[in-house]
Amino acid sequence: MSNVETLSANLQTVREFVETGWPEALHSRRVQEIISVFNESHRFTDSYIFFYDQGGFYMLAEDKETSETKKIYVRDVIERSSPPGRAEAEILDNLESWFDQNEEGSAFWMAPPRPNDKFRPGWKLIFHQIAYTSGGAKVLLHGADLFKGPPETVLSLIHQFFPETRNIHSIEAMRSLLIKPADNFEPSKLLERIKEIDPDALAVNQKLDETQLLERATYISELIYSGADSGFVTYEMERLGLVGEHAISCAGGGKTLSELIVDGLGTEDQYGSLEFACPKCGGTNSRPFGHLISNCQHCGADVRC
Repeated sequence: MSNVETLSANLQTVREFVETGWPEALHSRRVQEIISVFNESHRFTDSYIFFYDQGGFYMLAEDKETSETKKIYVRDVIERSSPPGRAEAEILDNLESWFDQNEEGSAFWMAPPRPNDKFRPGWKLIFHQIAYTSGGAKVLLHGADLFKGPPETVLSLIHQFFPETRNIHSIEAMRSLLIKPADNFEPSKLLERIKEIDPDALAVNQKLDETQLLERATYISELIYSGADSGFVTYEMERLGLVGEHAISCAGGGKTLSELIVDGLGTEDQYGSLEFACPKCGGTNSRPFGHLISNCQHCGADVRC
């Protein structure tokens, strides 16, 4: 699609979020998801945080029945049925073990594009850092960068920076490999090489600083809470520069770990999972909360049944 077509599709997706998904979210979660739309549609680095207890990593969400904040455990919501989902579930197991056994450190992994899926962006480079809140709670920070590149080029890059991976020649094998770099590893050098592969990746935000972005996302969240018309909210997001020209993903259930980190916590609706595979081509379809779609977003096949 052209940039104009992608922007138009993004605005339609945002409007659907405003109408059906975001009004039910906690204000803090809604602000984070608005920021994620900004980051993903401009190809900026996106970030999330996982908390941890004996049950594993979790995020916070609002209970629809009680309106109280509750824990959503990551292992309970990620998709494990597909080959990518099973591979990334191994990453989660390794991350939890590594996090539990270390007081500090960083790790990262690469999530290749889903096979036969042209809807989502390409590679995901996901960094993890053990950190602590002001209250002393140990948490896991994430940074997720999206980029595109030929598989052989990306594999060669990883082999160059991490010689221990040189026996890996399949991009799917990279999906379940948690890399724990040495203390002297400099992420900036790897990111510089990725920028050479995909000049559109790792974009530097020249328009908004963090304070401005938070202020604008908070303003949009408050508009949604007030019940403002979805068309007006969408217009305001475009006017404020919060919607860019790179494709964004529809938030939904059934996510792999990497998709959950990039997209945030999703839900199911009365029709089931918001993501499903086309029975004809196998491509992953994403639909807005509370709505069905008639045709596959990849091959156009009828998917109404």
